[in-house]
Amino acid sequence: MALAVRTRPREIRMPDNRGSFLVRNFLKYSVIFGESSKGDTAYLLKEGRVEISKMFDGKKKVFAILTPISMFGEMAILLGDEKRTATAVALEDSKVVEIKRHAFEEYVRQSPPIIATLVKVLVHRLKTATTKSLRVPNLFLGICHTFSLYAKHGLITLNYLDTLNYLSVAFNTSKDSIEKALTILAEDGIIEYKVNDQHERLIRLKETEDIAAKAAEKRKGTKS
Repeated sequence: MALAVRTRPREIRMPDNRGSFLVRNFLKYSVIFGESSKGDTAYLLKEGRVEISKMFDGKKKVFAILTPISMFGEMAILLGDEKRTATAVALEDSKVVEIKRHAFEEYVRQSPPIIATLVKVLVHRLKTATTKSLRVPNLFLGICHTFSLYAKHGLITLNYLDTLNYLSVAFNTSKDSIEKALTILAEDGIIEYKVNDQHERLIRLKETEDIAAKAAEKRKGTKS
C-alpha cells in the first residue's frame, strides 16, 4: 500500500473570530489516529468516509462507517488520559476539521442540555466500564438509560442509522449487538420502528419513563 501523504493544513476562522480550526486532507487508507495513541484533538468529517474500529481478541471490529457531517475522536479528550479508544481510517480521500481540546470543551459548555447530559453519562461509563461490562445485560440496560435521557429531553423519534452508529461507538460494541438489543426492546413494546416520508427508518420511543425498569420487568415476565 502506498504511503499516504497529507496536504498542508488550511485554517478556517471560527464564527465568533476567537480562534481558528485546521482543515486537514487525508488520502484513502490514511490512518487518522490509532487505538491507544495519545490525542488532544477531536475531528469533524466534512468530506469522504471514515471507518471507526477497535481490536478485540486480535480481531478488528468495525463500529461505524462515518459520513459527513460526523464528529469523531472526542473520547481522547473526554476520558482525561488522552488515549484513543479506537482507530480511525479514511476509506476514501477525506477532509476533516481539527478541534482542539479547549475548543471542544467550549463547544460542550455551550451545547444544548441533551448534548451536555449525554456527554457526561458517556464519560462516566467509559471511565468506569471494562470491555466485559459493556456486554449484555449491561449493554441492554445502558441503551435503556440512554433512551430515557433522550425522552427526558423531548427526543421521542430517532433516526435508526444515526442511533445505531452512535450506540455502537459509545458502548464499544458491534452494530449486531446493538441491533439485537433494539430487537428485544421492539418485541417488548418499549420502542417501535417507523418509516418517514423520505423512506428513512426511525425509532419511536413508546415508553418514555423508567425505560430500564420497564424493560427489566418485561424480560422477567418473558422468562417466567
